[in-house]
Amino acid sequence: MSNSNRKKSLRVQGSWAAPPRRSTLPKHESQRPTDVPSTHKSASISWAGKQTDTVVNKSLSFQNVPPQDLKEPPKLKYLRENGEHILGSTDRGCSKVILNANFIASNDADWMFETLLNEIQWKQQKNLKYGPDYKEPRLTEWFSNHPYHYSGVEQAFNPHWHPLLTALCDRINQEYRLHFNAVLANFYRDGHDSVDWHTDSEPALGNCPPIASLSFGDTRNFDLREIPATVANGDFTYSQQFRIPLSHGTLLLMLGATQHDWQHRVPKEYHDRKPRINLTFRTMHPSR
Repeated sequence: MSNSNRKKSLRVQGSWAAPPRRSTLPKHESQRPTDVPSTHKSASISWAGKQTDTVVNKSLSFQNVPPQDLKEPPKLKYLRENGEHILGSTDRGCSKVILNANFIASNDADWMFETLLNEIQWKQQKNLKYGPDYKEPRLTEWFSNHPYHYSGVEQAFNPHWHPLLTALCDRINQEYRLHFNAVLANFYRDGHDSVDWHTDSEPALGNCPPIASLSFGDTRNFDLREIPATVANGDFTYSQQFRIPLSHGTLLLMLGATQHDWQHRVPKEYHDRKPRINLTFRTMHPSR
């Protein structure tokens, strides 16, 4: 064979005999086992200096999840109309309120407010329920021949009734056939003064005591919420609630089992509120 034919033969053999190119894939990808399902992944774990192949299952398992409680809290209801309103009924009896927004005419309510504001000796009481130095966020004065103890507060007996308080108490007793002989006067200086959730159910007030609330001055919200049959950690989430705006000269009567089955409050309000006076008439039974 001539030298030119020998070189041509070597060039042909070299082009066909070239070694295969290496794969550009990473080693662990090009050597993936073909017998492992796609839902599994091969992993190498080092344990005590030894390499061990293990298979990690990536499939998801779903457990039965109990359905969520879809019960919604009841919406707040407003009471604005004059008359009797039934709140609810339990084995204790019926709970109801009577609203009379025109009990005191506006012109009379004006001078009554000024008289009570200037002539009652208002005091700020300490409430021991919340600590020895806690002061109630409102001013009060108690009028009765008997002392009154409630929620960590001790009100000394005070038989010196203001003549206006006597006249108002007599009128309520006559018109609604009640027998009130005591009154707690409350002075809310602004929207930051308040009274928290509570009931007026002290033993000295008797069973299912009636309470009359007479308001003067700026309008404040008065809230009621039902006490659950079983109170779990004070959870009132699903309790029915009512809100009653109490305006100048308005009388609200709480009757029946209201003080046993419902709590009430005057909440703080974070906008300008002018002073308000509230008179809560009640019947004391000192022997109880």
